[in-house]
Amino acid sequence: MRIFLNRSPAVSAADVLGGVFIARRNLLEAIRSRVLPGSGLTPEVAEILAELFVARDRLSSQELVDVDGFVSFRDLRTALGYSAGLLSRRIGWLCQHHWAETKRAAPDVAKGLHGNAQKVRITELGRGKIGPLWLAYDKLAERLLTGVSPSDLAAHYRVNEIISDKLCLPPLLLDGGESLEEGGREVPRPAKISARPPKAPAKTAAPSL
Repeated sequence: MRIFLNRSPAVSAADVLGGVFIARRNLLEAIRSRVLPGSGLTPEVAEILAELFVARDRLSSQELVDVDGFVSFRDLRTALGYSAGLLSRRIGWLCQHHWAETKRAAPDVAKGLHGNAQKVRITELGRGKIGPLWLAYDKLAERLLTGVSPSDLAAHYRVNEIISDKLCLPPLLLDGGESLEEGGREVPRPAKISARPPKAPAKTAAPSL
């Protein structure tokens, strides 16, 4: 709930960012209360499993996924915004529960992978763990956005994408220096493991949660 409402018919940039914060806060609470109960997962760990889930099921950006469904720690860390240590600890916890598995990546200079780089993928047990939660999340999304026009959905998605892209710009561009348009340079978008597809596979082997 918003205490101080903008009564002006014009929506400012600050209103848009404020709305993002408010929606995120309320959405996290809804996920904790309607999607995750009984799973033993936090939203952060569930997000990692969800990324690996869509990667393994070929529902994501396949240039970041190898033929066996593994993604590199580096690409996953970039997509989620975690530090290397935090991601390693969380993946280690998932591996202890046999919901994920890792392997050493073959060195690839072009992709920046050295001999000690690791890759990770979800296991069948992990798919069974996150599959029902993904479906519950998808149903929550459908309920929340019922009645919103496709054009509004597309506009909202694009605005969020623009915000994320600009926050990843070099400081000079973000802090009011040369604009992206003025500079004429294309700043690469951070890696995204999943494209957030709206539907998961219909059938998932799911253990009790």
